[in-house]
Amino acid sequence: MAPTLMRWLRPAAAALAVVAVASACRVDATVDVAVDDRGTGAVTVRVVADAEAVRLVPDLPDGLRLDDVVEAGWEVVGPETNAAGGLAVEASKEFESAEQLPVILAELAGEGIFEDVSLTRSHTSSDFNFSLSNPVTASRTTYELSGRVVPPTEPAVFSDDSLIAVLGNPFGRPELVDEDGRPVDPTELLGMALSFTLPEVVDSETAAEVDGGRATWTFAFGDAPFAIDALGAVDDPIPRRWLAGAVAAIVAFVLVVLLQLVWWVLNTLRTPKGRRRRATRRRATRRRRRQRDADGPVEAVPPRRRLLRLLVVDVHGVIVRPTDPLEGLLLPTILHEHPDIAPDLVRDRHRKLVLGRLTPDEFWSDLGLGPVSEELETRYLSSFRLVPGLHPFLDRMGERRLPVAAVGNQPRPWGERLRRMASLDDSVASWLVSGDVGATLPEPSLLEATRRTMSVDIYDCLYLSSVPEHLDAAAEVGMATAYFAASPADVLETSHTMVRGFSDILRGRAGST
Repeated sequence: MAPTLMRWLRPAAAALAVVAVASACRVDATVDVAVDDRGTGAVTVRVVADAEAVRLVPDLPDGLRLDDVVEAGWEVVGPETNAAGGLAVEASKEFESAEQLPVILAELAGEGIFEDVSLTRSHTSSDFNFSLSNPVTASRTTYELSGRVVPPTEPAVFSDDSLIAVLGNPFGRPELVDEDGRPVDPTELLGMALSFTLPEVVDSETAAEVDGGRATWTFAFGDAPFAIDALGAVDDPIPRRWLAGAVAAIVAFVLVVLLQLVWWVLNTLRTPKGRRRRATRRRATRRRRRQRDADGPVEAVPPRRRLLRLLVVDVHGVIVRPTDPLEGLLLPTILHEHPDIAPDLVRDRHRKLVLGRLTPDEFWSDLGLGPVSEELETRYLSSFRLVPGLHPFLDRMGERRLPVAAVGNQPRPWGERLRRMASLDDSVASWLVSGDVGATLPEPSLLEATRRTMSVDIYDCLYLSSVPEHLDAAAEVGMATAYFAASPADVLETSHTMVRGFSDILRGRAGST
C-alpha cells in the first residue's frame, strides 16, 4: 500500500507535470524539516502551481482528495489561490523526538528516496573554569543529521499501477509533446529541494546552500544518489546562570561573615576589658562562688565606671545665645514689627510650632504676618549669636573622635536653617529638635531619641545645658550632666557640675559652684 501522503502527492504531481508540458512550466516540490532546541520539530511539504497551471486545469483543486492525509495526522493548508492566481498546497506534521523523523519522511516519500536518515541529539558539559578569561563554560547540545537521498529514476513514482495499466503512461496520457508536437520527457521539468533547519549555526559539507541555521539540498529526477549531513549546536545558559547564582551567594555569605567579624572586633576594641563578656562571666562566677562559700547574700556590686561616648549639647545656651529664644528674641522681633499683637497669642502659637503641630508658614499666618514672614524669619534666625569658642571646641572633639549631638526646642525647618547658618553640618553628628519628636525639653523624649539615634548607652552620655530644669530631667534618666555658663553672668547656684565656657572643657577644668 502506498504511503498516505503519496496518495495525493502522486496525482497532484502528475497533473502538474501535464500542465508543465503544455505551458513550458516547471514543477518543484520542497520538503522542509525544522528542528527546535528541544529536539522536536515539524516536517512541511509545499507544492505550488502558477496561474497558467490553474487556468489549464480548472478542476485541479477539486481533484485533490486530502481527507486521508488529515486522518493520518497531517495538517493541511489549501489548496488555495494567491493574488497572482497561482495554487498552493501545504501539509505539515510535527514530531516529538528525533527518532520519529525517519518515520515521517517515509510517510512523505515512501521507501527509496530518503534512506538511512538519522537525527541524533547529544548533550555535553564542559568542566567549570574560574579563570578571568573564561569564568564558566556553558553546556552544549549538539544536533547531527546524516542520511542519503536517492532521487527517483522511474516516472512510475508519480503514478500508480492502475493508472499505468489503463493509460499505459504514468502521467495519464499516451504521449507528452510540446506545442510544436515534439516529444518531451516530463521528468526534465521536475525539481525537488530538501532543507533542514537546526538550532543555531549549521555546518554542512554536502548542502548546496547554508544560511545561518538552515541547510538546503536541491536535486532533480534521475540525479545520482548523494549523502546529506548537517551539524548544529546550541549553548545551554542554565548551568552558567546556576553557577553565577552560586558564586554570588558564596560572595554574599563571605561578605556577611566578614562584616560580622569586623563588627565583633570593633565592638570588642571599643568595650573596656572590664565590661567584655568574658570578664562579666568571670565576675558572675566569682559572685556565685562567694555566695556559696559565705552561705549568704552576695555583696552589692558598685556601678560601673562611666565611659564618655556621646556629648549632647543644648542648642540654645551652648551653641547659640540667647538661652530663651522666645522671650529673648522672637517675641521682641514680632512686637517691633507689629506692636498690636498679643504676646500670649505668640506664646501659644510658638508652643504648637516647636511641638510640630504648626508649620512655620501656619505660625506666621496665624499671627497675621504671612506677607512679611520670610523677612521676619530671616531677621529672627540671623539675630542668634554663636557662643565664643564653639568651632575650636567642636574641632577638638572631632580630633578626639567624640561625637557631638545637639537638641533644642525648635521646628525642623528653623533648626536646619540655623545649623546651616552656623556652619555646623560637618561638626555636629546629630541635630534633633522638638519638632521631630513632638516633645519639648525638659521632657526626656528628645534626649532618648538622640541616644537611640547614636546607638549609645544613656549612662555613657554627657549633657551640657544652661537650663537647670533640662539638666535635672537628663540626670533622672541616667545621663551625666554639666551646667554650662558661657559668661560669669550666667553662673547660677546648681547641684550640677559647673563648666565655665568651652575653654574649661578644653583645659580639663570643671567643678561645682
